[in-house]
Amino acid sequence: MFKLLIILSLVLFANASNLSVQTGEIIAHTEVFGDSEINPTTKDVKADLIMNDTIESIKGKIYFDTISLISDKKTRDEHMYELLQAEKFKTITFDIRSIVKTDVDYEIKGVLTLNGVQRNIKAKISINKQNNQILLTGGFSFNLTDFSLEPPTMMFLTVRNQTDISYNITLEAK
Repeated sequence: MFKLLIILSLVLFANASNLSVQTGEIIAHTEVFGDSEINPTTKDVKADLIMNDTIESIKGKIYFDTISLISDKKTRDEHMYELLQAEKFKTITFDIRSIVKTDVDYEIKGVLTLNGVQRNIKAKISINKQNNQILLTGGFSFNLTDFSLEPPTMMFLTVRNQTDISYNITLEAK
């Protein structure tokens, strides 16, 4: 019986493909009420993902270094890193728990870890597979206060609590 379990495990893992990020971009968007937009971006996206036979079998995490988020203002970035406690929480991660096919696209469920706090996220996602590449495109929103982050205020200006995330990530099966 033990040998059968080992053989089954090897067969399952033999069919699994590691997915690596070929290109990726994650954009966060929020606003300073009465002033401007804030759109920090990272192209330093990494992943530890595995896929068996189907798109729905993708599991693992997508992550990036907190300090790789860069906006159009360096001083604003310094305040953002302070807010996100970048020295203490060096990475932001999304752990994919499930992907389900819907009528048009897919629904992805996972756990976002930000500021050392984990929250469940559910969002629509577009997934296109061509040869050995998989393109993930989508977005979701969350509130800073959901992750124990207080929206910053400066004089009479306040940063919006809601942050909108959009992403385009191309994965390659190996």
